[in-house]
Amino acid sequence: MSPAAPVLEATGLRVAYGGNTALDLEALSLRPGEVLGVVGANGAGKSTLVNAIAGWSRGAPRVSGAVRLDGRDVSTLPPHQRARAGLLLVPEGKLVFGQMSVDENLTMPARIEASPGRHIYDREEVFGLFPRLRERRGHLGSQLSGGERQMLGIGRALMLGPRVLMLDEPSIGLAPRLVSAVLSTMRTLASSGLAILLVEQNVRAAIEVVDRLVLLERGRVVVEGPAAEMRDDPRIAEAYLGGGAD
Repeated sequence: MSPAAPVLEATGLRVAYGGNTALDLEALSLRPGEVLGVVGANGAGKSTLVNAIAGWSRGAPRVSGAVRLDGRDVSTLPPHQRARAGLLLVPEGKLVFGQMSVDENLTMPARIEASPGRHIYDREEVFGLFPRLRERRGHLGSQLSGGERQMLGIGRALMLGPRVLMLDEPSIGLAPRLVSAVLSTMRTLASSGLAILLVEQNVRAAIEVVDRLVLLERGRVVVEGPAAEMRDDPRIAEAYLGGGAD
């Protein structure tokens, strides 16, 4: 059986601020049911990558290249139209309304038309993925812990029926057990066919759940491959896993 066609493709994606190039990506693709991890140090271009794919920007960068969702070029679409098409980004520490309760945050945010490959989660399904949110359903978003806000942000994105779910540093500020819970849920979502792009600094945690890993340095891909192989790559092992390969 031939592999499924990529649901997300980015080619020749370049982002520059003034005379400085923040991202220079030749190609990146993601298939249904795959978890792709993008790792690297601070300033490597990880957030720039997912923001460029989602159509977001900080400041006024020059962005060029193509982004395709299910073969459709969405490069010229504004962020909200990319989101409605199924390209969803959960930014670090955002996507939660602090003065609304968990229940209110999980009220269907917009009417999304069902289409092949898109599952629009409802509130009960989100509670099934994140039981802690059910326990906290009456609390305001501002009263939640960092891990609970991350769960809620992911839940809100799932209610928009993503074809591709992108997460920017979901483990920042979380206790280790919550990091494990959040990232393990990504594998559960992928098993249902959802394509997930996971940006992480916590390489040790990410490598346990991703299928493939991409290492960015100074806005460029320096190595990529299956997670099992990347675990033994000296560039990963020495810099991010606390030792060289055996």
